[in-house]
Amino acid sequence: MMQTPAFTFHTNPTIDRLILSDLSFRPLENYLKKLNRSSPIRMRMIDELIETLQQYLTGNKDNSPLLPGPDDQSLFDLIYLALSPLFADERNCFLAIASPLPGKVHYCTAAFEDLFKNGMAKAKSVGGTDQDVNLLNEYKNYIYRLILSQCYHFSFQILEPGHYTYTNPETGLEEYYKVNIDTRFIEVVVTGELPDVTMDSIINAGPARIDPLTILEKILPLHFFKLSGFAVITLENITDTFAIDQIRNEIVNHENEDHIYQQVIKSLSILSGNNAVHFSLKPLTRLNNETIVDINPKIHSFMMDLAEQFEDEIMLQSLFSGYQENPVTYYFSSANNAGNNFEIPIQDLLESKKVKVYACLPLLFKQKVVGILEIYAFKEILFFENILAKIAVALPLLSQLTKNSADHFSDKINDVVRRHFTVLQPAVLWKFHLAAWNYLQKEQNMEAGAAIESITFDGVYAIYGAIDIKDSTLKRNDALLKDIHNMLDESIRISDKLIIAGYPAEKIKTSCVKFKSRYQHAVTLKDEIAILTFLRLYLKPLLMPLAEEEPDYLAYANAYLEQVGNGNSASHVNRNILEQKIGQLNEDITGLMARMIEDLQQLHPGYIKTFRTDGIESDIYIGQSITPGSKLDGGKIRAYRALQLRYMALIAKYSAQTSLLSTSALTTTQLIFAPGTPITITFRNDEKRFDVEGADNINYEITKKRIDKICIKGNTERLNQPGKIAIVYQDDDIKKEYLHLISVLQKEGILRENVEI
Repeated sequence: MMQTPAFTFHTNPTIDRLILSDLSFRPLENYLKKLNRSSPIRMRMIDELIETLQQYLTGNKDNSPLLPGPDDQSLFDLIYLALSPLFADERNCFLAIASPLPGKVHYCTAAFEDLFKNGMAKAKSVGGTDQDVNLLNEYKNYIYRLILSQCYHFSFQILEPGHYTYTNPETGLEEYYKVNIDTRFIEVVVTGELPDVTMDSIINAGPARIDPLTILEKILPLHFFKLSGFAVITLENITDTFAIDQIRNEIVNHENEDHIYQQVIKSLSILSGNNAVHFSLKPLTRLNNETIVDINPKIHSFMMDLAEQFEDEIMLQSLFSGYQENPVTYYFSSANNAGNNFEIPIQDLLESKKVKVYACLPLLFKQKVVGILEIYAFKEILFFENILAKIAVALPLLSQLTKNSADHFSDKINDVVRRHFTVLQPAVLWKFHLAAWNYLQKEQNMEAGAAIESITFDGVYAIYGAIDIKDSTLKRNDALLKDIHNMLDESIRISDKLIIAGYPAEKIKTSCVKFKSRYQHAVTLKDEIAILTFLRLYLKPLLMPLAEEEPDYLAYANAYLEQVGNGNSASHVNRNILEQKIGQLNEDITGLMARMIEDLQQLHPGYIKTFRTDGIESDIYIGQSITPGSKLDGGKIRAYRALQLRYMALIAKYSAQTSLLSTSALTTTQLIFAPGTPITITFRNDEKRFDVEGADNINYEITKKRIDKICIKGNTERLNQPGKIAIVYQDDDIKKEYLHLISVLQKEGILRENVEI
């Protein structure tokens, strides 16, 4: 039933002042007179409507139309009947008759009014645009479309009209409605001289960056026009289409994976139209030909979470093992004990959590499983199949989403492998891509003998850094000597026991004593092998019968024999302790170096490689040829040197502090080599690494490999010393630069005041 409501589409008075308008039925009469009257019934209905219209077309002194009174809605009833199918259910019909500039609603269906009374509102615009401004622009767009269509006979859509949202009180879910405005009964009246406007004049009226509405307001002022008639407004429920579009937009326009999945799940709930139905979406991919289900722990699977809660790994394996080869839809309903393809433990698990209905749908991309969609509810759902049918429309998009996640996971794996296990770093990767593209083009053109081009970077500034563990070789020799002496002491004790037991072990004991005497200060691995060989040949045959005679002695004897036989960890105690200390120190230094590399790359991309010896060495290369798209100047090169020096100082300070904690703590030496002239580096395809090219460039490699062995002129003191940073340079300009950098660190308290030149 038609209503006489008192509400408007907006509360913005600026909209009402955009253009003159009046409610009139004259455009409707003109429209009816043009209709085809071939059918007698149709002709009679049209004549009846025109006859009813006559009493409202004239009658006022100023010849303005009369309007139906609040109790007179017969005319609107006729218009409604003429516009609506005869058997349409008014309860589901969202129709209103409004002013030609849609603001005030004069009459509408009860369904239309209920939506607005229950909170239907203009949806928020994307991008944070002011709501009032956005609505004003929509009205301007509406007016200019009418003017251009009726006065100039061409269409000019400037922006898409917005939509309205409505929260369904029964489900609590949002619904979306599109406003359709029927303008057949609106006439544009020209109140002045009609400007000469063409499509080209609109396009050429201003720069492309200027808002088209601004251009139209300039060449077509709205005070030249007036709107007369009425608008017929209908609301179209576009919830399903909108939900699908939202899923598509999330996939295309957003990068945050967690956010995308949250919004997609929300859109699926809206699409289902039932707030009791829940969804989870999980991507699947393969790593080393195994199904990996936990690509992103923040993206949850209902069944996986349930299995982990009950620590049921067997159930998880039964669910996903072979799923790639045999993707099927799992279904369970407690209402009629229906279900298919379920192992009993899974069904029991669902029932234990009071799940009433559950479905697991495989998501396929090019016939391969890339994910799963789970739909479940904790109460019975009538017509659950209808929900599945609605969701089926979204499955191709969900497949694309989970495929994107799988690809993103693979990209992350490849990126980690590339960054940590290959020489291909982001700063130089672009040139490898270019070389690969050129090679593929040659192959496509079937060029004979197509070869991959050489990767070379000219004019590169190199900075070498080395952190070395002081006297590591001497410490290893000392640890070896202690382990050998421990082994010989143990062998002497066993020889004494053998002698007491009546075994001929006197010569073995004498030999062990001689070994100890001979190797008082140094021993080599060759010597260790000789000693172990002697003990296996002469002591072991005597010890085995004794171990059999004395069961209590058996475990001790076996442990000793294992040391002698294999040279295992028990005979490497001191060496193992030393290696653990070296490993821990190197790990700490590596962490600081990683922070340095990260800071350097943020300052300006460069090629930086590190390699481990007894300490950590690094080659830093920075040059315009590495980053042709990013300007490199002297300031950035100086900043690179400053940052490396700062981290070297921090590492030296950390090493000095840890050495105070123990008398056996390790100390480090620090070295920087900064040649002043740029060099050329080339990627060797055969060795899969970067190297220098040319005689001048090779000098850099030779110098950095020998520099840590040199002594200070005039004495035997090594250049590298604990607690100090040795800086080797080639010209006075770099010397002055480093002296300035050192003074800065001294003021900060990182370096001490004494500088030796």
